[in-house]
Amino acid sequence: MKKNWFYLFMLMAIVAMPLTSCDKEDEPKPEQEQKHDPESDADQIEVTSYDALDWLQGNIVVVDDSNVVIRRIYGEPLDASQPTVLSVPVKDYAGAEEIFLSWVAPGKEATKVDGGYDYNLTDAKGNAQGSVSFRAVEDDARVIAVMTVADGTDLKLVSEIQFINAEHWENNASETIYQTGHTYVFLTPVIEFSVAKYGPGAGTHHYASIKQRPEEYYCIQGNVDQKEAILVWLSPDKEGYYCLPKWYVHHKVYRHLPTVAEAQKLLDCYNEHGKRWEYMLDQMDAKGYQWSPKFSLDFSTTYNSEFILNGYEDGANTIKCLDLDAKKGKICDVVLDGGFWLNEYRYMYIRIIPRKKW
Repeated sequence: MKKNWFYLFMLMAIVAMPLTSCDKEDEPKPEQEQKHDPESDADQIEVTSYDALDWLQGNIVVVDDSNVVIRRIYGEPLDASQPTVLSVPVKDYAGAEEIFLSWVAPGKEATKVDGGYDYNLTDAKGNAQGSVSFRAVEDDARVIAVMTVADGTDLKLVSEIQFINAEHWENNASETIYQTGHTYVFLTPVIEFSVAKYGPGAGTHHYASIKQRPEEYYCIQGNVDQKEAILVWLSPDKEGYYCLPKWYVHHKVYRHLPTVAEAQKLLDCYNEHGKRWEYMLDQMDAKGYQWSPKFSLDFSTTYNSEFILNGYEDGANTIKCLDLDAKKGKICDVVLDGGFWLNEYRYMYIRIIPRKKW
């Protein structure tokens, strides 16, 4: 939220009116309302240590609180009788190895052993979370390698991943090629926020609703040259499409948002190809989507490119966000209920399309 000085001056000239809910304990306390410095983002803490289990989960399948699949990222259950055994098509062992190692969280390490790797999972503080193993499969024309989840490892809806020779992949012929700079339409769970005000002394109620509708995604990286496709949709920078971090958690809508692992892939592309991002914003703004952060005199925009992620742990007071305000972006932890009264965040959707055509 790197506002210009005019914006800062205007902020000082108005009275803060924080969003509240019908629950008194959810209301921001007065001493919390002025913590955020819009110029420095001092209330954001850049993430430098990752949770290995969460990272692995976020690369494969996203589930809700009841362990129901929200969406799959990598792998498909080809056998209905074994729904937790997933399959991924690859060209050869090197391709399988590359994918597996991309599932190792930053700062973590898989130990190389005969025939593959052992990966002991630890959280951000170094506490053990179980393990997985990755092994080459010999004398099998169909299965090239297998990732096996050890007993006691809380990787949800995944017990094994088989890396299948792409020549034997049954859906290989129908795979779509996504091209950089093109747009594609996907059914999307669009989140809309609203506040209803009642009579004097009755307070306000904060709402969030999800509406499935077709939305246009921009392909910032195509799935050619052995790469994954990365497609993105941004919530418009206007009222109704952003809110305080705590409401994403309170209404549990953050579960639908990109995982930290998905956000890192977009972040890597953004940091390497910043001009692509700027071009994307120009192109989508020209279509009337209002993706760019633009200052508004009536303060109906966030004037930032900071997006809440599916990165919250039960009982925590922070949630992760993707900050793309500067030329070099970052993933941060932001406080749920503290901060400046305009510390409101947008959201995005990211689609990672695995490379299947070889």
